[in-house]
Amino acid sequence: MEKKILRLLIVDDSPDDAEVAVAMLRKAGYLLKNQRVQDLASMQAALDKSTWDVVLSEYTLPHFGAQLALDLIRRANLDIPFLVVTRNIRDQDLVKIMRNGAHDVVLKSQLSRLAPAVERELLVAEDRIQFRKMSQTLNEVERKNRAIIEGSREAISYCMDGMHVDANKTYLEIFGYQDLKEIEGVPVMNLIDKADHASFKEYLRKISSGNPPEPREFQAIKKDGASFHVELAASMITLKGENCTQFVVADISKRKSVENRLQYLNQRDPLTGLFNRHHFTLELTKALEKVKQEESQSALLYLDLNELKEINDALGHAAGDRLLLKIARLFHEKLGESAVLARFSGDEFIAMLHGMDEKKIKGAVTSLLSALKETTYSEGGKVFRCDGTIGVVVIDKNTVDAQTALNLVYQACQSKRPQKPVKAEAPVPGPAAQALTASMEPVNTPTTRDIETSRRTPVITASGLDWESRLKTALGKDGFQLAYQPIVNLHGDAAEFFEVLIRLVGRHGELIHAGEFMAAADQLELLESIDQWVIRQSIQSLSVLHNEGRLASFFINLSPASLKNLNLLAMLQKQLSATRVKPEHLILEADESAIMANPREAAVFMQTARRAGCRFSVDNFGNNLSTLNRLRDMPIDFLKITGSLIRNLSDDILTRTSLKAIIDLAKTMNRQTIAKFVEQADDLGILWNLGFDYVQGNYFQHADSHTDFEFADEATLSSEVTTPNWTTNYNR
Repeated sequence: MEKKILRLLIVDDSPDDAEVAVAMLRKAGYLLKNQRVQDLASMQAALDKSTWDVVLSEYTLPHFGAQLALDLIRRANLDIPFLVVTRNIRDQDLVKIMRNGAHDVVLKSQLSRLAPAVERELLVAEDRIQFRKMSQTLNEVERKNRAIIEGSREAISYCMDGMHVDANKTYLEIFGYQDLKEIEGVPVMNLIDKADHASFKEYLRKISSGNPPEPREFQAIKKDGASFHVELAASMITLKGENCTQFVVADISKRKSVENRLQYLNQRDPLTGLFNRHHFTLELTKALEKVKQEESQSALLYLDLNELKEINDALGHAAGDRLLLKIARLFHEKLGESAVLARFSGDEFIAMLHGMDEKKIKGAVTSLLSALKETTYSEGGKVFRCDGTIGVVVIDKNTVDAQTALNLVYQACQSKRPQKPVKAEAPVPGPAAQALTASMEPVNTPTTRDIETSRRTPVITASGLDWESRLKTALGKDGFQLAYQPIVNLHGDAAEFFEVLIRLVGRHGELIHAGEFMAAADQLELLESIDQWVIRQSIQSLSVLHNEGRLASFFINLSPASLKNLNLLAMLQKQLSATRVKPEHLILEADESAIMANPREAAVFMQTARRAGCRFSVDNFGNNLSTLNRLRDMPIDFLKITGSLIRNLSDDILTRTSLKAIIDLAKTMNRQTIAKFVEQADDLGILWNLGFDYVQGNYFQHADSHTDFEFADEATLSSEVTTPNWTTNYNR
């Protein structure tokens, strides 16, 4: 047998065991150059100093082991056989180390397997090397061929004095012509929609200026009259000694279709087709500017349905959805096409009525109330009334801003329902709340001038909870508790990531979720103090994990107020220094809406955090794609895609298409992506194919107070947090 020189690195604290393995390989005909290491430092030094063909590692060593050794190999970008040679290993540990990249596991009681396993993995490693070389060669050939193909498939034409004189086959095909003779002498203007003639002429004038314009989109016309979107680039050239214009045309109809669908998804409620909350708020902001310029007035109507929960409980959510569709149609019929309508939340609708005085507003409300009173919903032998409460406010030049108007109309709607517990995300009812119900006559509608700024009072819910006392006590006496939810890599990276959540410990030991107290904390201006508490406790927890050899990383949510507080970062750095936790293991996270509310301050905060060594994540990315340009230049490492796009993936082709476009955009920005609210196994394959980097959700594990997670047995688990505003994304 031909002798082979094998450079062998052994990770083992037993010289005798290492010598036995060496003897077995020598017996198999290998000429060995071997070295034994037993800790991280000596292995790192060996990797830095020499090149190795094979690594043999004991699974468990004091303060070291096969997993850490494998991590060193991976970080060094080495593609060499890694075999675990151990006395004993549990089945679950064997599966885990193989999934993490080990090539084989050989028991020391079965060392006769060692030589064949090493020989096999050396051959496979050589095959991988050859495969990479061949792939590189193939890629070079493909690039050359692609350049030729793309050149021939470009739609190109040449025009003199505005008339076609030449065109390639692709150009003829996209405009519906059979041969060149059909298009010769046809004015190029005939292929552009009349609505775009003025802008096209302006574009042509810029071509001869010596500074060719950027490609531009136009509506084009085919031979049969069908219109489609094109992107057109033009330049001046010389053809047969005469000046000529070269046009390069790309059919972008599919891209425009996807953009239009993305825009619809970004603006509309998928069930009713009405505007969603985000887009309605934008429309309200525009309307306020117009009202102030024209010194006119408009009205906001807020409808809160009373029977939706009962219908959902009695007949199921599908029946509830049919009721919502019925109410949406009723909104359209009674308020007219000029009204701006939106589904504001699960059972709440909102409308904006333009150019109405109080008499007309009262008439519109009366008509809607009457229609609600007369409308019933029956299914399964049961009949329900479609009644609800309507709040009304007038907006005029004295209205401060959109959020103020929304708070006022919500207060007006809720003021007549004091028995309903205050929602965590809802504003506290103010003194000027007025409402209309299906059994009431319309009352005078208040304007924003009737609302005075409320003075600070103790924050007490309808159930009698004094949040001010409880939250301040929790901050002073560590009455909060951290919970952790794993974030799982879809591509085999073994690094551990967790999102840190916060719970309030109740008087009887129960854990109160963040959605129940964060709105009160916001009103009491305690959010920054809670952020600082979470950061201190998280760094302490990271320190414990790192001392145990688990180099985990934590995602920590920040409130909007903290993005303005650079002193928080100084405190963070002090804590990191005291615990010797490396800052790259801390990933600060803020909601996209909080960042866009003050983008300059947020960018300064991110840059300061980046200089400190921390990473940054944007939560709920994808709610508003218009923010993409601003986010592009910010130092962001992760994008958590909004949960509303993750649910119902298996049944919603439009959502999958939209997500693919968002993921492609994120990759061009070199950002890693995370899918939230993953709750069923069927979604994992879809998310992997879409290109997500990480996933998070109750399918893997509910948030818990410890970090020793096992994957959940059930394929479908209910979501822990469903509130749609930033308080939920803060997820405490």
